[in-house]
Amino acid sequence: MRKLLISLIAVAALGTGATFAQTGTWAGISAGFPGASLHFGVENVVNNLDVRANLGYNYFPVGFSFGVDALYNLNLDTGLAPLSTYVGGGIGLGFGAGLAASVNLLVGAEYRLVDVGLPQGGVFFEVGPSIGLAPFGFGFAGRLGFNYHF
Repeated sequence: MRKLLISLIAVAALGTGATFAQTGTWAGISAGFPGASLHFGVENVVNNLDVRANLGYNYFPVGFSFGVDALYNLNLDTGLAPLSTYVGGGIGLGFGAGLAASVNLLVGAEYRLVDVGLPQGGVFFEVGPSIGLAPFGFGFAGRLGFNYHF
């Protein structure tokens, strides 16, 4: 457990320099199932691929969580609506009564708040299946949140 935490801290610390060298970043908050989280993302790490780190608190199972997601931007024609759509996946670790690990897939959309005078803001919704690796199981994850783009 200690080695895992040290490894996660090292990856986060080493990745900070590369993160701030990117041009587009965002931070936000979300709530849903299995919990609430704060997140930080970097746009276009690779062509149309964003990366997001999540730190949260799960309602079930109860405990803290950490995860990393890769989000691929879909260039769908949404007309005049300031809407971006994406698909992605990631890994999550939960710390509570024990260690939990999962792989998550998701599809989502973000509505940018240009029309209400907050072009940096966006409201998003995402949902998808979740596969528990430890303990093994199947479920779903979904959340509604707010992003602020820097």
